[in-house]
Amino acid sequence: MTPISIPGLAAMAPVPDLEGLHKDSVIEIDYYKLSSVDKNVVLEKMHAAIQALDSDNLRNAKTPHALVLQLFDNKAICDLLIMLSKLPVFSKEFAETLKHNLDLLATAKKLKYFTNLTIGENAILLKNIARYSASPIENMESVIEKLFQDRSICFLKVKDYMKTKPFSMASRYLANDVALELIDPHSVYPTSIYRHCNGWTMANPGSRTIEAVMTTNITTTIKIARDVLAPSNRILAEVYKPLGRCIAVVDDKVEGIYGDALKNYFQSNGIPLTKLIHAGNEVNKDIRNVEAILLNLKNLQVSRHEPVLIVGGGVISDIGGFATALYHRNTPYVMLCTSIVSGIDAGPSPRTCCDGNGFKNHYGSYHPPVLTITDRAFWKTLHEGWIRHGIAEIIKMACVKDKALFELLEQVGPKLIRSKFGTVDCEGDGAFQDLCDDIVIKAMESYVRSEYGNLWETHQCRPHAFGHTWSPGYELPAGMLHGHAIASGMGYGAYLSYKKEWISAEQLGKILSLISAMELALWHPIMDNHELVVAANQKVTAKRGGNLCAPVPRNNIGECGYLNDLTEEEIPATIEEYKSIVCQYARAGLGIDMHCQDVGLEDPSITAKDAFTDIGQEPPQRFAEDTSVPTSYQDWITSQQVKRNVKWQRNVQNEIMPDTPNPPAFPNVSLFQEGAESYAMAHTSLSSPNIQFASDLTEEEGLFMPCMVGAMESQFLKMLCQISGAATCLDIGTFTGMSALAMAEGIPATGRVVTMELYQDVASVAQRIFNASTVAEKIDLRVGRATELMQQMVESSQQFDLIFIDADKEAYIDYYELALALLAPGGLIVADNSLCALLYDQGSDVRSQKLHEFNQHVKNDTRTEQVVLTVREGITIIRRTGVC
Repeated sequence: MTPISIPGLAAMAPVPDLEGLHKDSVIEIDYYKLSSVDKNVVLEKMHAAIQALDSDNLRNAKTPHALVLQLFDNKAICDLLIMLSKLPVFSKEFAETLKHNLDLLATAKKLKYFTNLTIGENAILLKNIARYSASPIENMESVIEKLFQDRSICFLKVKDYMKTKPFSMASRYLANDVALELIDPHSVYPTSIYRHCNGWTMANPGSRTIEAVMTTNITTTIKIARDVLAPSNRILAEVYKPLGRCIAVVDDKVEGIYGDALKNYFQSNGIPLTKLIHAGNEVNKDIRNVEAILLNLKNLQVSRHEPVLIVGGGVISDIGGFATALYHRNTPYVMLCTSIVSGIDAGPSPRTCCDGNGFKNHYGSYHPPVLTITDRAFWKTLHEGWIRHGIAEIIKMACVKDKALFELLEQVGPKLIRSKFGTVDCEGDGAFQDLCDDIVIKAMESYVRSEYGNLWETHQCRPHAFGHTWSPGYELPAGMLHGHAIASGMGYGAYLSYKKEWISAEQLGKILSLISAMELALWHPIMDNHELVVAANQKVTAKRGGNLCAPVPRNNIGECGYLNDLTEEEIPATIEEYKSIVCQYARAGLGIDMHCQDVGLEDPSITAKDAFTDIGQEPPQRFAEDTSVPTSYQDWITSQQVKRNVKWQRNVQNEIMPDTPNPPAFPNVSLFQEGAESYAMAHTSLSSPNIQFASDLTEEEGLFMPCMVGAMESQFLKMLCQISGAATCLDIGTFTGMSALAMAEGIPATGRVVTMELYQDVASVAQRIFNASTVAEKIDLRVGRATELMQQMVESSQQFDLIFIDADKEAYIDYYELALALLAPGGLIVADNSLCALLYDQGSDVRSQKLHEFNQHVKNDTRTEQVVLTVREGITIIRRTGVC
């Protein structure tokens, strides 16, 4: 065939061989060398390991070491663990292998990291492998409980145990650890067992151009459970027992209702609990409260791999989750949901955030919890207004994702509110209980269908944002509850869908009727301010990458479409049309308890002036402030008096405060904001060489530095001796001698300090410090039990001008009574750490309660008067009454 000649074709360059071009010189980087998943092999090895676990030797292990050998020095178990460490356990292929048993899947994911987990956590996981395979090991719970009684073993990492106490299989495990450094470092040196990264990179010759794809896989578990805080429930205990403690961020309202149950749960399971109490109202959803949580976590030295427990509703899940996202750039957290909003929406959500500049959720991060627990029993104590507020989030999912859920809500109607989801006055109604369970389960399933495939909002087709397009612009300025705000947004969105002929008039009517029947707002008067809605339209378009992409019901209830072409000119007219329809519904379209103030919360509108100023409007009258400048201090006092008096706490008491069984909850581990003590120390006289040497040698000897009184308190004791004219001092609790040195520096050359230390090894360090000091001749160090030594002093009629109590807190009352018998006329008793009644963990540290009892004992003692100073961790100064 003769070729066809096309003019100009000869001048065109030939098509290059793109596939072969520089093929050999392109650099390709694959980061990991994981094994492929073979379903049959995984199941076979798992079955063999379970059979190996089910042995009398394991059940009858007499010592923790014997139990460790039974768990790890076994070929079948070793084969399973090493195989899991090399598998992509976060992959779809691995999930398909164990999809018949999701609890087993979750357990196997964690066992990938076995070598870096503690022996205690491995014991729990291996127990659960058997349990979830329907082959529970008899007596295993009690065996594990005995293991946790030996802290030197249970909290030791497997790889560290094998290095110090090798056994026959240890060499295989340790060789695997070395191999994993190349195969998958996540398994042997993980930052978090809940995240796994990967990537694929190519570079041209000389690497002047590099193209890469990076991925992060995150694993999470959601549990819809009952009786979560029953001590026998293992969900939380099996997370925190292997960690040796639980740090919990708790909503202040939840603490008032469930604080004791939370404390009892962890106490019953032998887990120390530290509660950080934070306000969880809409008005508290700002960056300052996020920062406060961050400071708490820093002060408690929370580790990057340690899941923080967050307990509360939607606000505390948002700001607590955001804080953990920022802390160490990523710290895991467990969400225990106590409200409907957190239980089916904010709790499992990856979107953590806080408000800013008068707009909802202005700052945030994508950081889902590693475990979400929803227990509707918590909803029993919710205000009915909060129930409605939460139901709005369920209606949202029903309208755009699940018609069957919509029909269930129509069926139950307002009874859902009155019964508080079946927790009040209908416990015996099994059919209704099942309906409530179905509603919660369907709502959660619809939510994860919408959210979990788009974790980082990399696209904006997000059905669960129904109702959240325009309402963020007026929710805060109106002081509305979030649920009512989005309900009005859902109604308006459904109307716009009807205008587009995407749904019928009948379908629109059903949606509006359900919102109204659940006593939620279809309308709020602030929507008459069309400029706020227009501004919201602009802001959300910018936030969504230049697209409005407003989710609305389309075709049918339970199906979603996206509105992307609402112009600013259309908004006023469509708002008015919508208003004319919804004002015909019950309550003229208004909701019941629409505002935060209606349900006992602070009014968030006070933080939302920016929403008005951004659109060129003056804030309403409630925002108005007197901007006149006072011309004198007295004018300033006059101008501020009324404002300050509203929130002023009276600082003069007219009667003795009654005793309380426990100290009040206190969310912090320090009495001061960060930086306050550093500033005070910087402006306190420099410590003497004696004090400096005591600090240096204590550190050099590896002793517990916080047991020293420190530079500021040393100067306080020295000056107290000088001011009071003390010549003889008794120091109850030497440690390495800093307090004794300080008092010796403050008394005359002829004075003396008797100091008492229980432990000989600590006392020997203190004596070296005293011998090297310039006041050694004033100090008499005695070793022994302080109460016995003091009793001997009482019997020999000794007296002291100043007695400093800083020993074991459990014996403070005994020390105090003996000190009174030893106190010279006009003398002072100084008790250190008295405010640690607040600072120590009230859930697990008995010293908190003992110090509280001591403080009340002194307060009620008519023989003495006292003042409690907020110096360091609290200092109480005590003297006998009637002394001039």
